[in-house]
Amino acid sequence: MSSRVLRSFVSSLVLVAACALPASAFDLSGCWTGSWQSCTTGHSGVLRARFTKCGETQYRVDFSGRFCKLLPFRYSVTLDVVEDCGDRVALAGSSYLGRMFGTFGYTASADGSTFTANYTSKKDAGRFELRRRGS
Repeated sequence: MSSRVLRSFVSSLVLVAACALPASAFDLSGCWTGSWQSCTTGHSGVLRARFTKCGETQYRVDFSGRFCKLLPFRYSVTLDVVEDCGDRVALAGSSYLGRMFGTFGYTASADGSTFTANYTSKKDAGRFELRRRGS
């Protein structure tokens, strides 16, 4: 086999292998701002989040905001990337917020500039809508 044919064959293999790899999730790391709203109570407020990548398929998200415009809250959740569609990822996770609030489950989707999550708990359900700061 000539070196030219061999180079062409190897180039073709590299191209096929690159196309066969799944699209990697874009990085959601950084600061996000937006709002939360309870579908159960109607309460809502400003919400901030800091996403930190924890491996290839996980993010630690630190949320902070206010309840009834007066009571500050802060908590963290680990969200797993459960599906990567290239231009959008689906995430899921849960966090235990103590006996008073219980466990909250989250399903979310995000692209490079928007993050939308639905949350549910024994006593509440609602939605987060965030945009990457600067977007």
